[in-house]
Amino acid sequence: MKKKIFVLICAAVCFAACSADPKTEQPSSNRAADAAKPSAEARTSATLKTDAANAAAPTIKKDAFSEIKTTKADCLRVDAGDNAILAAQTFPVDFAPFANSCFVTSYNPEYDDPPMESEFAIYQDGKKIFDFPNRFNGVEFGCWVEGVQFEDLNADNLKDIVVAGKCSAKTAPYNENMVYVNTGNEFTTDENANLKLNDFKKIKEITDFARKNQQIFFK
Repeated sequence: MKKKIFVLICAAVCFAACSADPKTEQPSSNRAADAAKPSAEARTSATLKTDAANAAAPTIKKDAFSEIKTTKADCLRVDAGDNAILAAQTFPVDFAPFANSCFVTSYNPEYDDPPMESEFAIYQDGKKIFDFPNRFNGVEFGCWVEGVQFEDLNADNLKDIVVAGKCSAKTAPYNENMVYVNTGNEFTTDENANLKLNDFKKIKEITDFARKNQQIFFK
């Protein structure tokens, strides 16, 4: 009798094992992996949120933060009215207070050798925005620009402008040199200080003197 009971129990166990559906029963490791995967609905929702965020974000071009610099060619195209542009003494300006602009020298085209009745000013976007005061120390006719230098003469991190000029006379041309001090807002000059520069013919001579005698030009 006991033998029959044991046989019946074994048969029942075998039947239960064989009746399990292999398609529905998965190993525990597979069930854990499936549980970790997001549902199709969750994946769709996440994608929509990402797309919406990308659409809302501004599009920034590669060069959005790179400033477009004014070039020499831009400076030569400014409108100087009836005057002609003196290319040799016209330069892009990359410093305050008139960054991304042009130092433009122009002259009366009737006098091109030398280019007399010269004027110099700051232009931006093709238009004049600043006239230098006391050009050629007040001499209004017969003057021209021999050289220009942009340099910080007094170590205040502001570039000053030195202009070597000449004016015609009956006997011979004479020097009318100028140091323009950068105040951070504009350029100023002192005619009395500039008189100290009359003996200098070269830009380097002017800048060297101004550096050594800052108390004359920077007050």
